[in-house]
Amino acid sequence: MKYLKLSLLAILTLAIAITSCSNDDDTISPLTVDFGEAPSSSLITTGVVNVITENTVRYHTFDFAAAPYTVTIVETEDNAIVVDLGPAPAFAAELKTYFDAINKPGAVIITHNHGDHYGGAGSFTNLDFYAESTVAEQLNNTADFTSMYPNTVIGVTGSKEIGDLTFTFGKVSKAETGENGYFYNEEHKVLFSGDLIYNLTHQYLREYTPKDSEDELTNWIAGLNVLKTNFSDYNHLFVGHNGSRSDVGTVIDENIAYLETAQAIIKGTKTISGGEKASTQQQVVDELLMLYPNYKEGGLLLSLPDAFFPGDTGADWF
Repeated sequence: MKYLKLSLLAILTLAIAITSCSNDDDTISPLTVDFGEAPSSSLITTGVVNVITENTVRYHTFDFAAAPYTVTIVETEDNAIVVDLGPAPAFAAELKTYFDAINKPGAVIITHNHGDHYGGAGSFTNLDFYAESTVAEQLNNTADFTSMYPNTVIGVTGSKEIGDLTFTFGKVSKAETGENGYFYNEEHKVLFSGDLIYNLTHQYLREYTPKDSEDELTNWIAGLNVLKTNFSDYNHLFVGHNGSRSDVGTVIDENIAYLETAQAIIKGTKTISGGEKASTQQQVVDELLMLYPNYKEGGLLLSLPDAFFPGDTGADWF
């Protein structure tokens, strides 16, 4: 009888312990941050703002003008990281007002050495700038950039904690431009692709030189396939033009299809709608505009003659 009583007591004790643990599990909730109200979207008159709030991070994306030029702010409990800065001081002044309204310490990350991604640098000279190491070297040796941001861009190879998030940096060489940086945060499964990936927007093909031995579009497509393998299961993709997507694998496939089509038209392995092979930049542009009528403007038109200055010969495709 004594042993029976002990056994019953042990069972009762175990049951209480299990119930207690179960109740503890039920009351444990994930860590959340009370971000409060986001700054008013009315602060941005030259574009639109979209805010995505999650448990411990909040993303603010800004699409300026028709292209559109996308800037993202990654906000945590204690910091705010600005990703790219748009092309124009007018955009940057509004962006700085919005950033200041968040009222947290911050930093800037630049994805690549194109003016439409660093043009607002003059409004953020009080912050540290970061970039993939090769991109940082380019920025530090580009007079147009250094005239706006006199400090040194900090180059990152591999991973670095910026603010209170760890970002890992990578690049694809000789694609959309000479060095296209991207970076990601594994904890939140979020990828920042810069101009390696466009969201339903015509891509910048100006630097494609199919007559050279190095085929930039082939390199670009190969880089996208690597990103697809590594990041298709990620929660968010923030691009350089036209905001963000959550269906990461799908948007990468869209970009690959666009590039393959453009490459075939330029090389003449795909005829244009009239049945002939394209022989001018205008024919290529017109065909892509026809094939993708719902895409935003993007950088495609910069391939045309006179795009940058009178007498500009345009993309070197033919």
